[in-house]
This record gives sequence, C-alpha cells and structure tokens, in this order.
Amino acid sequence: MFQNHFTMKRILLLSLSISFISVAQAQKKDKQVTAYAITGVQKGATSWTEVRLVDVATGEELQTIYASAAEAEVLNARTGKPVAKKDNAAARVSVDKPFATTSAACAYDKKHNRLYYTPMGINQLRYIDLKAKSPKVYFFEDETFGVVKGKHDVAAQITRMVVASDGNGYALSNDGNHLIRFTIKKKPEVTDLGALTDDLTNGRFSVHSSSSYGGDMIADKQGNLYLITSNRAVYKINIEGMQASYIGSIKGLPSGFSTNGAVATGDSKVIVSSSGNTMGYYSFDLITLQAEQVSNGNTVFNASDLANASFAFEKKKKDEEKPKEEITTVAAKTIPSTQQEIIVKNAIAVYPNPVTEGYFNLSFTDQKPGRYQIQFMDVTGKVISVQQANIASKVQVEEFRLPKQVAAGNYLVRVTSDDGTYTNTNKLIVQ
Repeated sequence: MFQNHFTMKRILLLSLSISFISVAQAQKKDKQVTAYAITGVQKGATSWTEVRLVDVATGEELQTIYASAAEAEVLNARTGKPVAKKDNAAARVSVDKPFATTSAACAYDKKHNRLYYTPMGINQLRYIDLKAKSPKVYFFEDETFGVVKGKHDVAAQITRMVVASDGNGYALSNDGNHLIRFTIKKKPEVTDLGALTDDLTNGRFSVHSSSSYGGDMIADKQGNLYLITSNRAVYKINIEGMQASYIGSIKGLPSGFSTNGAVATGDSKVIVSSSGNTMGYYSFDLITLQAEQVSNGNTVFNASDLANASFAFEKKKKDEEKPKEEITTVAAKTIPSTQQEIIVKNAIAVYPNPVTEGYFNLSFTDQKPGRYQIQFMDVTGKVISVQQANIASKVQVEEFRLPKQVAAGNYLVRVTSDDGTYTNTNKLIVQ
C-alpha cells in the first residue's frame, strides 16, 4: 500500500510538472513576435544574403530559411521552369543566384506563405516559397522592377517593402520617386505608381531627401503605409493620395542604432532592427515615437530588413472596442437624413457626397480636442484649399467652402491633427 501511495505521488508530481511546462511553453509562444530577417552569415556580418525566422521579442533564431551556402532550386515565377544562368554587366554578378547581391527589402505574403524580396542593384522581384520542403526561389525574369542601374545607383535602390492590408505588395525606392505596387494573385502585376509628394506641413523634412534613404515600411489596418527611414524618421504614406506626412523622429534609441528593419505588432508598437548593431531589437510607439529595448540578454542578428504579417492598429484596447454600427449611429445623428451619401471613416463623416452646391460638412465624433487641418485635394494629392478647425466638443460639425470654379470630378478630403497623431482621408465627388 505504501508503494502504491508513493507511485501515485510520483505520477501526480510528474503530471503537475508536465502541466507547468505546457503552460510555460504556451505563455512563451504567446509572447513571441516572429519576423523574417535578412541577415549576414553570422551576427555582426553585413553581407545581407541569409534569411532567418527570428523572435524579435527575444532575439532568438527560430529557423534558418535560406542560407547562401546551400543549394536552392531557382525557377521562373510565371512558368515554373528553371532559370537560365545570366550575367548582369551593370551589377557584375551572376544574377541566377537567389542572393546574387545583398538585399535590404522583403515582404511577407501570409496568404501564399511567400517571402518577396529584391536584390540590391538588380531590378527584379523574387520570392522564396516557404511551403517548399527544400529551398525554392522564384524570379520574375525579364520583368522590370524599379529603375536601378547597378549597385552604385543609391537613389534608385529599393530598400523598403511591405504587404499592405489591401492585399498588395508595395516597394519604395530610396529617393521616394518610385512607389511600386505588385499584386499577389494568380497572375501578378507590377505597377510603378510614381513619386510620392511631401505633405505641406513637412517643412524641412522631405521623403525625397538623402537623409530619408534606407529603412523599412510597415502597413496599418486602415490602408496606410508607414516609412521608417534608417535615420529614425517616420512618415505616414497615404497610398491613394501618394502623399507622405512627416510624423517625427524616434526617441530613445542608442547612439549608432540605425533603423533598417521594421515590423508591426498589431497595436501601435513597431519593432525595429539595425543593420550594424547587435545589442538588441527595439520597440517604439507610433503615437509617442518613444523607443525601448525589447530583446535583452545576448546579442541578436543585425538585420537589413524585417517582415511579418501583422498590421499596425490591428488590435484595439478594450476601452476602444466599439462596434462600427455604434460609431456610425452617433455620427449620423448630426447629419440630415436627406443627404445622398454618408462616408464614416475613423469617426469623421463627410457630407453631402456628391457635393452639388459649393460646400460640404465634416462631422467630428469622439475626436481628441485640439486644432485640425482640413485639406481639399485632387486625386494626385495636390492641395487645392486648406481650412483650420478647432475641435472642442464630442460631436462637432465644420463647414468647408469649396474654392470658386472647382471642376466636377473626384477629390480627396484629408484631416490631420496638429500634433500629427491622427490622419484621415475620404473620397469626395463634386458634381
């Protein structure tokens, strides 16, 4: 009987130990923030030819995705046939190698489990098939992706890339003159959307300046892009208006920490990596721009780029979780029921839409009190007219008078808070 009691006690202790281990493992997994990182062969190396899956919350490497020393099957993305060996005189490399040169731009396609990237100095889109049991890399052969003329053509290098919430991939040249969209579907299409324009409030900060080169892009759930330059500057990009708005500079990063890779974590936080610093990964808040170290302890892989499937502002705090119907109802109370169309987006309603008289109204609902700038723009992002609004009430309606002799057509209405923490853009039709 004593022996049976002792055996049962051992079984109970073993079961409890297994339970504690399982709980600890589950908690550890919940805290993981995974990202694909373009790194060197080892920590501190700057030959960006390796791809690893890392936990950016701890710095731990979870899996080697691609190693330059290993053999990989290289196929044409359209036909699936093997890629023939070629030399690129401008790049002075054999372009048939997956990482013939280094790379500083990648984007994760969660739907098809692919990692898109482009090599430096070679204007070609490529992707790694993450589902394949052995390394498979696909090239969009003989298809122009950007205008780079070689590895020394710094301005035209593509160093920023992301898959946005609209399901498309976007890549941006260093000089901001080429925002390239690539669709992710059965027959992908590549479109150079052209140059970004600077918001009028950017002042001396320009998305085209050499100080804005490098870095990475992330996307939010509302359809915007965020550019984090290697020099710590943050711009919000409205894709439809092709406009970049300077938000500010990241604070609290250590000296010498360049911001080269970036991934969203689902809320307002962004985790960044440095191409030359191995002391850790850092997180900063898109609202306050304040940074703090997230990976403590051992050194991490310095990375030229990061990619994952998370969007900024994807998650909401519990006190912010309101059904869309409730927001629409609150806004609609201030709007006459006879209007033809109401657009409610981020708690700002624009009406009437289409505009038939010479003015339209903006209904501000539950917005932070303060000064806001209202910009009336054409579809290219060119500002036609500007008006200021001081918001002091929970629900407030502002009238915007259209300039005289505005032609009929499609326009954009952009609202920005003076502190740069809020931006909203709506479509408007003038008849």
